[in-house]
Amino acid sequence: MAINRTAAETYVVDWRDQAGRRFRKTFSTHREAIDYEKDMVAQVSRGDFIPPSKETVGERAEKWHNRKADAGSYRFATLQNWRTHIEKYIVPLLGELRIQEVSVEDVETAAAQWARMTSAHTANKVLTTLTAIFKLAQRTGPLQQKANVAQLAERIKISNEEDKDEEVTPEEVYCQEELNTLILATAPGSLERVLIMVAALCGLRIGEVLGLAWPAIDLKANKLHVRQGLIDTGKANGGRGFGKPKSKKGRRTLNLPQELAHELKVWKLKCPPSEHDLVFATVEGKPLHRKGAAHILDQAIAAAEIKRLTLHKLRHTFASLLLARGVPIPKVSKLLGHRDSIITMKTYAHFVEDKRNDEQELATSILGGKL
Repeated sequence: MAINRTAAETYVVDWRDQAGRRFRKTFSTHREAIDYEKDMVAQVSRGDFIPPSKETVGERAEKWHNRKADAGSYRFATLQNWRTHIEKYIVPLLGELRIQEVSVEDVETAAAQWARMTSAHTANKVLTTLTAIFKLAQRTGPLQQKANVAQLAERIKISNEEDKDEEVTPEEVYCQEELNTLILATAPGSLERVLIMVAALCGLRIGEVLGLAWPAIDLKANKLHVRQGLIDTGKANGGRGFGKPKSKKGRRTLNLPQELAHELKVWKLKCPPSEHDLVFATVEGKPLHRKGAAHILDQAIAAAEIKRLTLHKLRHTFASLLLARGVPIPKVSKLLGHRDSIITMKTYAHFVEDKRNDEQELATSILGGKL
């Protein structure tokens, strides 16, 4: 390395990095040039000097998303969520910044604005995506051996109000009488009745209901095996395809109530044939679309003259009715395919309130009513 004084009375540090690449930088004072030279000598000797890069956050985000898409192992809906994070949140606030120059403060300022635009929960999801983008830059790009400022950024605190929004309330489910009225408003052995009963008496997710195939139903043993679901895949194959459950807990086996098994046996004789041997198919043999399933439910609700709920709320109805009957939370969690019982407890806390008088039971057990 060398420091050269120019005719303009500035100082140029001329040096090469560990890879032999030449760099020159000009300073107005000799002291600044000396300090810079010492810093570069130390970085080169350690082998951790990283050349300046003009790559922006937006450019690296696009590379990251392309890698994920090319991997072919991510669901279309997941890729679309990441695309939304990038185009709607990351690029507008950080996209034009050089990735090497982004600070923790830049990220936290952006995250605060994302939270105002949407919610703290979504803002934290965007931060997770940004962290993954920066990790790629650490592994293969201009952030090698530099800190991941997105990872260091403080996450947005989720308020109690947001937590409560995730809880299911009695207004969002049917009581036993309403569900009975809804089922009886449909014709025996019909697609309408079977669709509603599978959702409400098995607690399946919408995709699991629409992706249900006859080989997954054992009508002799009265068992239903959840092995796949109907998912969005983009424009290919009509925008729909089949995917495995997201987790091991999602892959489960349920007992079929005798009443539902009977309806399924009748419906199987009338069910339209389809390429994937689906329980719920159109007359053309294609998977029933979510909008079509929602329309079927709406018609049944109108006939039953009860409050309007969605197919997803039938899953909530299933869980709430079981919990109201005292079924243990771990069992309900297993039936729903939840990752753990905490999710079940949090979602259905309203239906599992402990109404026992534990203090009275303790006193009675100790004193035996002798006082």
